[in-house]
Amino acid sequence: MSEDNNTTTNNNNNNNNSEQCSIFTELDKELAAKAKQEYEGGQYDVCLKTLQKILESWPDDPKVLFNIALTEYAMSSFQKTDIFKTQLNKIAEKLHCSLDNVTTLEEPDQCTLFYNMSVLLYHMRQYRSALLIVEKLFRLIGQIDETLSWKICLLLCELDLCTFQPENALATVIHLEKLLSERSSSPSNGLSHSPNMLNDSLEILKSKISLYKIRCLLMLKSLRTCKKELKQLQNTNISSTSLTYARANFEYFKENHTRALKILTNNQQTNSSLISLQTNSSHCFYNNLSCIHFHLHKSAFALFYMRRALTENNRLLIEQLNSNDKQLIIHNINRKYEILYNLGIQLLFKHQPLPAFECLIDVIHIYSNNIRLWLRLAECCIMIYRSSNEDIFKLEEKLKCVLQSIGNGFHHKLILGNCNTSTSSKKSTITNGNENCSMEFALFCLKNALTSLPIITEADLQKEETKLYPAPPGNPMRIGDMIALKCSILTAAAYVSLCLNDFVSAKNYATNLLDEPRASSGHKYLARLYLSESLLAMNKIELALNQLDAEMIKNENDLSFKMPITTIDKEEKSDTPEITPPIPKADLVSWLPRDARVGQAIVYYNIAAIYAITNDVEKAFKHFNLFVNLFGKTQPAHSFQLKFYLDLLDGNRHRLQILLKENFGHLTSNKSFVAFPTLTHTLSTNNS
Repeated sequence: MSEDNNTTTNNNNNNNNSEQCSIFTELDKELAAKAKQEYEGGQYDVCLKTLQKILESWPDDPKVLFNIALTEYAMSSFQKTDIFKTQLNKIAEKLHCSLDNVTTLEEPDQCTLFYNMSVLLYHMRQYRSALLIVEKLFRLIGQIDETLSWKICLLLCELDLCTFQPENALATVIHLEKLLSERSSSPSNGLSHSPNMLNDSLEILKSKISLYKIRCLLMLKSLRTCKKELKQLQNTNISSTSLTYARANFEYFKENHTRALKILTNNQQTNSSLISLQTNSSHCFYNNLSCIHFHLHKSAFALFYMRRALTENNRLLIEQLNSNDKQLIIHNINRKYEILYNLGIQLLFKHQPLPAFECLIDVIHIYSNNIRLWLRLAECCIMIYRSSNEDIFKLEEKLKCVLQSIGNGFHHKLILGNCNTSTSSKKSTITNGNENCSMEFALFCLKNALTSLPIITEADLQKEETKLYPAPPGNPMRIGDMIALKCSILTAAAYVSLCLNDFVSAKNYATNLLDEPRASSGHKYLARLYLSESLLAMNKIELALNQLDAEMIKNENDLSFKMPITTIDKEEKSDTPEITPPIPKADLVSWLPRDARVGQAIVYYNIAAIYAITNDVEKAFKHFNLFVNLFGKTQPAHSFQLKFYLDLLDGNRHRLQILLKENFGHLTSNKSFVAFPTLTHTLSTNNS
């Protein structure tokens, strides 16, 4: 869930610096105080005239020049950013520093310029560059004005959150809470406090710090501590859009999606302070609605609201570009790529892989370091190549086993076809869609993902509760999430390599997956199937058979893709139970097989296919019959193909004729012979 949060703006940096200078005359100080009031009142033209009077007495004073530049920038409705940056660079030269080189920041007098530069970079969404400056400013907060020090700390929190470093932001929040506590305990400590920052707005400042703390805890998914902080903030009777989003986000992470939806919609209907939400943050509102509906399994509503969010985002940008009041905030309004990312994921889970691919391919150049995004692109290609295994149970697929009927009477013959059409071709490039959406591109994406995976050491596993890995535009990932992602990538890579007939690579990927100690049972089940098939293609029959053991599948847990519960998950689950009983939640994806009997049947089928290839008909029939008994009446087309082949090997022409007549009676007669193609891939589950 996302939210526009512009808590730090450059128009707060007014001309109070001029009144701090002791060399000014009393008249200059009075003019400076007057200019400050005029600036805060929005009377920029009057303020500029007052500042020009001061400039006559101090023509080269950097502080006066800065205040004039800032006032002129405000008069342009913060449109002429390039001119303002040029003026800042000229003033920086007078102070013997360069705004492009943070190492030149050494003196307290230079901090105001660098702070304003970091604010500009923040609004232009150049968060990393802004963070470098603010981190250097933070080291000098003991030497500068207290009001500026607070602004630097708040901006540091915001930038740490924007760069997905919640642990650093939380450390800054704790520092601010300590400063507030010290000030409350010793109000007369001789320090000078700005009335605007600390006295008149003390409660607002406390609530702002609390909101930062809540955002940090949400990003860290420390829900128990976050719940306490939310209760404390709600008791202060301070209501804001940010608090509403925080409450909804908390319920979203707690999987109380219905409650999160009520918080968002009720607040919009009853709170008149949400006028700004209607105008500048409507795209965020619809994005959040979509995310909630998606987890409520209302995919149609979810896609509707996400497309509405994209439309609102474009509308806001067009309005800002066409208006005469183009504020600097326009850079922060654009959430196109975050919305496209969410839309692509939803389309993928809705089994619309081609539109999903088109959304995600536009996002990858922005979030190229997102490992999960590379996996999602590969999954789009896999789903287009083979959307599911449901088609192998359809009658038209079974009819492909009998390709053609030739002749009649004693000379009547049947030519058996290949029902496994998905593996009959090495390449699967989309001809009616994006040409890059192929299995070759899927393997490219998976290799990129594997290359980007971090190396998790034993020391990292000991820090499982605190170790985080950034994954923009989403929240950071824990070690357990990263291990699960690695297993999914290896599974997909093994499947794609098999489809491309790259059996050596498939073997290596499957072996690496089996060597992962924290892989789920479902991942290891697929790994054994893929490893067995790759070994069979490499003519390593005994090794292929060793990977297949149906007795290892005893219940549904042996087919589960759930990872082992971490210590953090246990802590969150031990939280105070909700008053309302939890509603059973369906999985976003229906994995097959889910029944242990079907899982065993697939293993028996693969064993039977291997024995058929080695001409061991007796063992092949034995395992095939086990497959039939476990799988049930509705069998895949592959089973008919294998049965035909086994009957041919056994020389049981009569039994083959009965099977053909029962299933393909319109193509057969009492006297017919068959021609059978080479046996292809063994049956394995689809990982898309």
